[in-house]
Amino acid sequence: MPRTRAGACLPGILGVVQLIRENRPLVARTLRETFGVGLSDLGGALRWGEARLLIEAAAGDPGTALGAELAGWAYPASIRDLISLTAQIGDPKASKRVMPWAMDGIRKRGTQATAAEVAAADAELEAEIVFS
Repeated sequence: MPRTRAGACLPGILGVVQLIRENRPLVARTLRETFGVGLSDLGGALRWGEARLLIEAAAGDPGTALGAELAGWAYPASIRDLISLTAQIGDPKASKRVMPWAMDGIRKRGTQATAAEVAAADAELEAEIVFS
């Protein structure tokens, strides 16, 4: 099971729930873009066991939004994307500056949620997770 941003490594379904709680927008985006399912499918069309497998796969792939976030990358990129980017730029020094792991400045300039916004989002998530 991949580690969450806080470094926790919970097994099974609890790990999936924790990962969703900490990265809800990215998990939703990744499930929709990569696998064609959404968080609203959890517990219904998408069983929790299958969701665990999909989320674990996505978390380990920096080509997905979730995987890039967990890896600390500025943007998602597959190996194919990185090779193509390097070839298009042509200059190795310039290429190194635009690699997703080298662009910390972009992440630091982004807006951060307030404690109240995080608490409200957590409360909303808690209300939506239903084990059946």
